[in-house]
Amino acid sequence: MANLPAPTLKDCVNYLVVRRFPFARFSDYPPSLGSRRVFEDGFSEEDRAKVESYRTELNGLPLNELMARLNDERAKEAEENRAKAEREEQERSFNQPYALADFDHWSRAAHWTLDEAIALSFGKAPELVSWERVKPYIGVSPFAAQYARRRDLALRAAQWQQLFDPVLPGIFLAWCKRTDIPIPSELEAAVTARGIQVADWHKLYEDSQAAAEKSNKEWAEFVQKQRDDWSGLVKGRDELIASLNARITELEAQLSRPQDHGAEKPLGTRERDSLLKLVIGMAIGGYGFDPKVARSEKPAEITSDLAANGLTLDVDTVRKWLAQARELLPRDQGVNS
Repeated sequence: MANLPAPTLKDCVNYLVVRRFPFARFSDYPPSLGSRRVFEDGFSEEDRAKVESYRTELNGLPLNELMARLNDERAKEAEENRAKAEREEQERSFNQPYALADFDHWSRAAHWTLDEAIALSFGKAPELVSWERVKPYIGVSPFAAQYARRRDLALRAAQWQQLFDPVLPGIFLAWCKRTDIPIPSELEAAVTARGIQVADWHKLYEDSQAAAEKSNKEWAEFVQKQRDDWSGLVKGRDELIASLNARITELEAQLSRPQDHGAEKPLGTRERDSLLKLVIGMAIGGYGFDPKVARSEKPAEITSDLAANGLTLDVDTVRKWLAQARELLPRDQGVNS
């Protein structure tokens, strides 16, 4: 873009004249000093005389004084323009009190569109303040310029899935905080009061992943401990079984060996008969046992005496051995046939 030519002394004088007498018009007045002024039709000769008198005064000033007046007038004009722009900005619909957001209502919403979220981040009511309504004022409104820049950041974040459209309130507010975008504290308080966590979704994902990894690690450690414990039990069982098998083998070996000299041997026929003769003789001689009586009471007496001496023997067993023993008596002393 080409630079505008520096104003001449005549340009400076014309600027100051038009500033004092807006109705004056000079076709060669440069745009670099301000807006062109139209010399209104029907001005009087007196007005023309005032303009020319002021021009003559300015032309007669030393250069430094003329430049001082020029700078003062430019500063005044800049302040007037600033004040005018501020009035116009305050008068625009999106800066009116009725354009303030109802945070209680919007905190209840399950999601916001990006345009709604951006309006809410300025504390504005999304139903009244939107990109379509703000866009025409970008060149003249500071608010519109800020809105456009914030919208640009949000759209770029959505491209990288840091934001979404629509977006959860907690995710959008967390994104604003992470990128140092100011948001109304009342909006954040209203959202968190609903139990909504204001947290970066990426951080939530990382926290969830960390929790899952921790849980998996703890579960793996638990399973390994169970395996180790079970392995210990199996090992103990196997050792016990091996010990028992060894004992069984040992006992089987002992049983398979010849019995010691103290072991009892079966009685031979002669030995058996000798013992039976001893039994029947003691029964007859000591107890008066009559072998001819079929149901004698003497076996019971013998059993009783044995018990008195700490020897237990069933009465039927006594009868059995007495019966076998009397078979060895001579026929004339045995049981009558």
